[in-house]
Amino acid sequence: MPDARVTAAPSRLALATIAALGLINLGRGGIHLFAPDGGAVSIAGLDVTPAPQTILFLFGSLGVGQIALGLVDMAAAWRWRSFVRPLLAIHLVQLALAVVALFAIKPPPVFVPGQWFNLALFVLIAVIAGREFLTARRT
Repeated sequence: MPDARVTAAPSRLALATIAALGLINLGRGGIHLFAPDGGAVSIAGLDVTPAPQTILFLFGSLGVGQIALGLVDMAAAWRWRSFVRPLLAIHLVQLALAVVALFAIKPPPVFVPGQWFNLALFVLIAVIAGREFLTARRT
């Protein structure tokens, strides 16, 4: 008989969280890829004049990854629910690395909205993932 922890369906909160992360990733990925400045100037307030092509290329590349992850999130939330818990863990690691990079290793020259947003999202996802994994162990 399979282990109930592995086969148990994710909670509604976990499903909603992954769906919300999918929408967030699609939204910010779309901005980074399709906005003329990738949001670097208009949202983050960064000075792109030293290397505009390089910075806009990097923002566009970031957007491609965010859109792809957003599509994976949405697919998991709506169809392949067995991926919801692993995605919570992946997002938690990704956000932890982003927070370390944004605040300690490679902080931007000015505070950008993504710094505080990623920090808040990390705390929220940590709480939700903790609840999800602790609840899954009790079932």
